[in-house]
Amino acid sequence: MIYVNDMPQCLGYGTARLFADDTNLTFTSCSMPVLQNKMSNDLNEIAAWLNVNKLTLNLSKTDFLSIGSRQRIAALDGNIELSLSNTDVRQVESTTCLVL
Repeated sequence: MIYVNDMPQCLGYGTARLFADDTNLTFTSCSMPVLQNKMSNDLNEIAAWLNVNKLTLNLSKTDFLSIGSRQRIAALDGNIELSLSNTDVRQVESTTCLVL
């Protein structure tokens, strides 16, 4: 039996929302470099948790998006670039959210 509710304990910065086999992580910051650092750290922690529990992250189904007004996002410096195991995590413009 896998206890996915244990996974949020490995997060240092983000908030996890779990629904069946779908997980969404939410992060906030006023700085793109800080945001990227938070997301990278938690993504690596999740990968380590999955590895310990003999699970894998399907990177082809993993993506991220920035949410905010155009003005706020434009005011932040830089872009976010995430990768895990030498594979880039793609940024998308929209996604389906199963979690409320």
